[in-house]
Amino acid sequence: MKAVRFVPPYPKAWRKVIRLFFATAIALILVRNALPLIRQISFFGLYQVATTEKVVALTYDDGPAPPYTEAILEVLNNYQAKATFYVVGQNLEIYPDTVRKTIAAGHELSNHSYEHKYMAFRSWDYITNEVDKTDQLLRNLGVTGQIDFRPPWGRRFLLLPLYLHQQQKRLVIWNVDSFDWELDASPSDIAARVIGAIQPGSIVLMHDGGGDRQRTVEATDLILSQLTEAGYRFVTVAELFELS
Repeated sequence: MKAVRFVPPYPKAWRKVIRLFFATAIALILVRNALPLIRQISFFGLYQVATTEKVVALTYDDGPAPPYTEAILEVLNNYQAKATFYVVGQNLEIYPDTVRKTIAAGHELSNHSYEHKYMAFRSWDYITNEVDKTDQLLRNLGVTGQIDFRPPWGRRFLLLPLYLHQQQKRLVIWNVDSFDWELDASPSDIAARVIGAIQPGSIVLMHDGGGDRQRTVEATDLILSQLTEAGYRFVTVAELFELS
């Protein structure tokens, strides 16, 4: 009697696809479960602070950029709020007086690179120059204490986190994106996004540079008004991390 040979129900190629599907699904589950832990490790970037206090750090990227930076400073002053400005080195050279006004008002200034280009997959020398050159400009303008770093668009793969870790610099990202860069975003849209996502210890991303930011100025007023009424206070990123 001829032996019966078992034939798998799926061709070999399909079995590979099925195995890949399940492996990918398991990997995604593991990454999702690990994400809260990863976000607490400074090497990968700091997103927010774990606190029960109603404190928030408003941050503004891509400046200094008159007249919008000055307008935001005025709104912040109206609410006795502090913020952190992640500044671009090339803009520091053009608008040093705006930087001095920001420092005099008691706000925090930190590093957002010199050229504002993608910093993922960059060479060690390029990263060093982008970070160190902007740090030196900030020091020359009177910034003291620790200077944090935020990469353009949050891109930070490979060597950048290693360099910042070596230099003992905080890599600061955000957990609330205002999307104020969207061309069709109104001030009320921007404010609603921020207020709807805010949590104690949140770091909020907005922009004072990179284009017409009048809607960001107006959105800042709405955010401060409504969150102040809800019992929140506004601190710099450095002050926020002191709570953790």
